Amino acid sequence: MPETEIHTVESPAAESPETPAAPNESESVHGTVELYQLAPENQSLMMSYVIVTPSKKVIVIDGGTDGYGQSSPSYLPSAIRAILGLGQKDYFEVEAWFFTHMHNDHYYELAKMLKRYKESDNYRINNIYFDFPDYGTEWTSKAGDKDFEKTNFDILVKGINHYYETVGFSGIVGADIPNDQWNAPDDGFYNLINGAVINEEAVEKGLTIRVDGVDFRILMTWWSGSSTINNTSVIFRMEYDGNSVLFLGDCGEEEGRRLLEYRSAEEIKSDYIQMGHHGQGGPDKAFYDAIDAKDSIRLWPTPEWVWSNAQTYAIGKTRSWMGLPYEAKDFQKEKLFSTGRDFVAGCYKNYPKQGTKVESWTEKVLTEQCVAVFGE
Repeated sequence: MPETEIHTVESPAAESPETPAAPNESESVHGTVELYQLAPENQSLMMSYVIVTPSKKVIVIDGGTDGYGQSSPSYLPSAIRAILGLGQKDYFEVEAWFFTHMHNDHYYELAKMLKRYKESDNYRINNIYFDFPDYGTEWTSKAGDKDFEKTNFDILVKGINHYYETVGFSGIVGADIPNDQWNAPDDGFYNLINGAVINEEAVEKGLTIRVDGVDFRILMTWWSGSSTINNTSVIFRMEYDGNSVLFLGDCGEEEGRRLLEYRSAEEIKSDYIQMGHHGQGGPDKAFYDAIDAKDSIRLWPTPEWVWSNAQTYAIGKTRSWMGLPYEAKDFQKEKLFSTGRDFVAGCYKNYPKQGTKVESWTEKVLTEQCVAVFGE
């Protein structure tokens, strides 16, 4: 494979008494990395991961959307503040926010956070990374018009434009954006940053984005022949201290096959695997067999209503490929939740009573939704 280019994420900290000085990335980074598979309740089809680095930098993958309505406030600021041990209105930063693909159960929490953003919200997002098909082009996937929700997606686009108009745009770390484009380009900030770091050419050369010693190796991005938006998912592997986590987004059979043609199985195999497309209708058995998924710890961003309905959502088939019972009730009966090999977002015992309140994200809730701690 080609030599990997590493873009080091080291954004200048915003002026705030609560924000510590950023460490020198050239120095060795030691300490623990926490990985949370967040779920504000058990019914939403969503995907939300929060990672905290050794220096307490925050990374978000997708973020999802909760089930309380798209007009409700976002749960994520409170969840992040609780993870960091902060109060309801305390300042925080997200160092890097990654999106896998353009479906609202993956991006809509950020859309909520940005569409009416004001400085008094007291958070900053330093870098947003995604590579979506060009906005405004007609999507002609086999799934038809319902595969793309333009009304919802417009809110994300307008939110990103509004956010940078409010806080000022100073580039995205790792992107080659001319300075003269930093002030409100004609086509908006969304189009400026889409694919600015993660793109087909960069992935071909080898692209790793490093945040505070945590590497995100980008394995694949979309191509023009993708038949559904799910199969445009950016796929990447998080690596730290000899541990690895594979993030598949909503990758389906088509993209899984393409990934195995593009990368060796050894490059894809990981200690932890986020199950593609919420564990149902994702990659096929041949893909999971090739990467030894039965031997990995599996992360299922899956609601209860999908997890419990093997016939309608085909998740029972995926479970059987992992050497697990086909039916969810048998999974519970055999006490397989206690083995520590499968983390199912819709089957946690504890959820916050009110996701938009920091105090609802109790130690009990966060301990259960923290699915890995690396570097201990």
